[in-house]
Amino acid sequence: MLRRTPFARPAYVRPPPSPMRRLERPVSVWQATDDVAVTMPKENVRQHAGYMDLVRAMPCMHCGQAPRSQFCHSDQGKGMGIKTDCRRGWPGCARCHDFVGSTGALGRYERRLLEDEYAARTRAAIVSEGTWPGSLPMWEGACAS
Repeated sequence: MLRRTPFARPAYVRPPPSPMRRLERPVSVWQATDDVAVTMPKENVRQHAGYMDLVRAMPCMHCGQAPRSQFCHSDQGKGMGIKTDCRRGWPGCARCHDFVGSTGALGRYERRLLEDEYAARTRAAIVSEGTWPGSLPMWEGACAS
């Protein structure tokens, strides 16, 4: 007679949860002086829906395609998941927005020069039309026009 015993598998025991720990955001903007990291305040970023709507109503700054463009944010001086000041934005169609920002066809330096030029031209066009929103301060940054 063949004697068989059932296969006894131990029950799965879930490991205990890891202890809670405090998460600290690393310093994203800092200046090294004498081997000491000093935190620097972030730029006072403004997002103004009225200004962004004015920019979207303009033709693409790169190819000139007819209005209802996308609002293209510059990527200089920002962190991951943080948009730059809306006054540094420019109008772009979907194709040009992708070309300038995502494809990598332009180097970082070239892309930032192009974005600064487009943003300055955008601000100048809005000022010359007299439609600058009254609740939004004029741009006084390094690439002001």
